[in-house]
Formats: sequence, C-alpha cells, structure tokens
Amino acid sequence: MSPTQIPGKTLGLSNQKGGAAKSTTSAALAVLFGQQGKKVLAIDSDPQAHLSLQFGVDVLRDEGVPGTSSDLYLGKAAAHEVAIPTRFAGVHLVPASVDLAAVEINLPGMTGCDLRLRRSLEKARAQWDLIILDSPPNLGKFAVNVLNASDYFLVPVDGPWALRSVDTLLALAKDNASIYNLPSEFLGVFLTMSDRTKIMQGVREEAEERFGPKLFKSEIRRSTLAREAAALETPLPLYAADSGVAADYRALAQEVAAQIGL
Repeated sequence: MSPTQIPGKTLGLSNQKGGAAKSTTSAALAVLFGQQGKKVLAIDSDPQAHLSLQFGVDVLRDEGVPGTSSDLYLGKAAAHEVAIPTRFAGVHLVPASVDLAAVEINLPGMTGCDLRLRRSLEKARAQWDLIILDSPPNLGKFAVNVLNASDYFLVPVDGPWALRSVDTLLALAKDNASIYNLPSEFLGVFLTMSDRTKIMQGVREEAEERFGPKLFKSEIRRSTLAREAAALETPLPLYAADSGVAADYRALAQEVAAQIGL
C-alpha cells in the first residue's frame, strides 16, 4: 500500500540540529490543519517535551494524564489509548516527559526497537486524518523510530550546520526504509529562521542546488514571536495569527497538504 492510500497519514519532522524549529513547526501544522476540520494527532518523542509544552501540557504538572510517549516505546500502550485532547480544535496529543530520556538508554536492547512507534500507530491511523511526529535533535533511536513511522518526513533547516546534516539523515532514512521495507518518503527541506543575511542567502542557494524541487517555496522568517508563543504555551499561528510568520506557516501547510493529498 502506497503512502497516498494509507488512512491517517503520518508526517515526521526531523533534523539532528537543535533549534531548527521542529517542535514549533509540528505545533503550527497541527493547529492549522485542525482549524481546517482535520483530525490531528501530535506525538512528542523528545524528552525535552517542547511540543507538549506548546500545547499547554506538562506531564510533571498536570494530573490525570493517562500516559506518555514512553508507554509507546515500552510497549505498555498504543497511541490511541494515551492520546489526550488539547484545547485546540481538532488536535490530540501524546505528550512526552523527562522520563523518556531513560527509555532511550534501554531501547536498543528491546525487541523491534526501531519499529515500536510505528506499531503503536496501527489503530490510531483509523481515528486521525494526520499524525504529526516530532523528534529530538539527534539521530538516536527516537529519531529512527520517527523516520520509520513516517509516511512522509520534512527537514527544517535554519542555517549552514543544519543543511550539512541533511545528507546523514537522508542516508539513515533510506537505509531503514530498505531494511524494513517501509514506504517512508522524503517530502523535502524548508528554511526556518529565514532572513536577508548573506549566510542565509548562501544556505538558500546551496539548498536549491542540492535539493531542487524538494526545497519548499515556503520559508519561515526569523521572529521573536516563536519564543513568546512557546513561553505562553500557544502554537504560533494562534498566538500571533496576523503576523508574517503565521502567514509563513499557513503557506507551508498549504504546500504540505498539496503534496501529501490531505
């Protein structure tokens, strides 16, 4: 079955560099598609839990959270069993917490360690139109699980170092897709923290040369609003709906929707 035929499409965000806006983008796309009437499930696979916090969910603070992404990796629960509604229309979340860091240490010794996230999503696909998978800023076992669970994956690039790391990520994704016979598709690269500096122009030109049509037209401009929105636990397109950076995310969402048939 090809990715376009699979119900509950899965979209991963990955880059081994921190600060490239993976979590900000994951949250932004989730609420934008939720506003369009889509049923969206966001899954946080980063022990720092930045995605969870942007939705206002803090497992250490909030009582009554039925489970976290740790349960998915440990095989204690499937995604649909621990997903919780957020205060944002159409969006559910499987949150993360700091205990996820300990899980990653033991994960390599577990049976099927590279496919645990993918298997946890089998029933969730029938309940949500889109499942967005956020990953930590490395290429460890959680990042591998996100890539293997993704029908499509996106790579945010915020500068020269992030651009240099893309080849390693793509090689990892290709190897895993081959080993496990997975339909994971590299959707493309998009620029974040975009500005008019010579450094970013150089990144833009190199990305165009290397990735051609896989470079998204949409760019996410540099803005202090992203940090403000995260601090106030609100995804950026809702925190500053009339801002230029929110418009950037709406354009990115349109491109993504067109490419994956959402």
